[in-house]
Amino acid sequence: MMWWGSQTRHENTLKVIDLFQQKYPHITISPEYLGADGYWDKLNTLVAGGNAPDLIQLGNNYVDYVNRGAIMDITDLVGDVIDLSNFDESIANTGFVNGKQYGINLGSNSLGILYNKTLIESVGMELPKEGWTWEEMEEYSKQLVEKLGPGKYAFADQSGFTHYVGHFVRQKGKALYTGDAIGFDEQDAAEWFAMWERFREQGLIPTAELTASYTETSPDNSLLIEGKVAMVVIWSNQITGFQNATQDMLDMVPLPQGGEHLGMWVQPSQFLSINAKSAHPQEAAMFISFFVNDPEATAILGSDRGIPGSAVVREALKVGADEVTMRMYDYFSTAVNYTREMDIEMPNINEWDQALKNASQLVAFKAGSIEQAAKETVDAAKYAISH
Repeated sequence: MMWWGSQTRHENTLKVIDLFQQKYPHITISPEYLGADGYWDKLNTLVAGGNAPDLIQLGNNYVDYVNRGAIMDITDLVGDVIDLSNFDESIANTGFVNGKQYGINLGSNSLGILYNKTLIESVGMELPKEGWTWEEMEEYSKQLVEKLGPGKYAFADQSGFTHYVGHFVRQKGKALYTGDAIGFDEQDAAEWFAMWERFREQGLIPTAELTASYTETSPDNSLLIEGKVAMVVIWSNQITGFQNATQDMLDMVPLPQGGEHLGMWVQPSQFLSINAKSAHPQEAAMFISFFVNDPEATAILGSDRGIPGSAVVREALKVGADEVTMRMYDYFSTAVNYTREMDIEMPNINEWDQALKNASQLVAFKAGSIEQAAKETVDAAKYAISH
């Protein structure tokens, strides 16, 4: 089995593997886990070489792996080996391509702004407010930076975060991908980069040099955890990993609002899929069912991979939930009020993700113009969906 995540996720997943092996001693699972930044390159190398693991954790990019013939059609295993009887229908029905199921949803989540409550309150500022606009966030950040003093910033530079761009263009009634074409243009991309350049010039976000050293994809490599920024955009399921990495109190608020449409959405966080060439599909399916249903296993895993799909598991987790988990559930309940139906994920989105990061750094390091970065961003998106 191969997955990505924080140290907390790694430790808890290993405990569940041990538990499964105790209950099924004839099955051995070899784990391999990485941070989010190196995961896809490693997985793609293994897939290309025909050496991918039996169990693979994927995101909404699972469609790319279906198209490559890398993961198995598990439709016949669902109901027979994989029990989804307690799943909400809308969640059980994810992981499909052309009427066939290729992955089991491990949880749902939504983007949000994670903020350092302790740090913000320590300088006498009010906390970020639900429903705030981009303009209000910018004004708030100016005041916050003034009070925080030198060497600290309002929020991380996430101009290269694909799903944050998605939120931005969705507020205009557009999409990163419409299902058959790119749904945004160079003007949209230029507006995005220009906004972040303004934030940079105002000292609201870190310098290009500082930003380049941090991915912000996990607490192990985050300016927020190091106390250098007060806010960072993450997925709601990540709050546990981030909170575990700091003594400061953290909480979440929905992304800034703007435009005529809601930009946020509820997204399946991860899927577990089976390698198309697996010699052990039955055993792999048994583990998936165990992973999403077993009371002991789900108690260990908690909501780190998102709000679980099983209503039975959700209710059990709420009963024994710690304060951090309840914070995530509370945020999710708030966030859904600012969401509309999610768009189809762009094919080869990880390829475009890298191109977007490169374009954002082009602007940040003043190595190219905003117009050039916008063109590269759109051209890369068009190329990503073309092959």
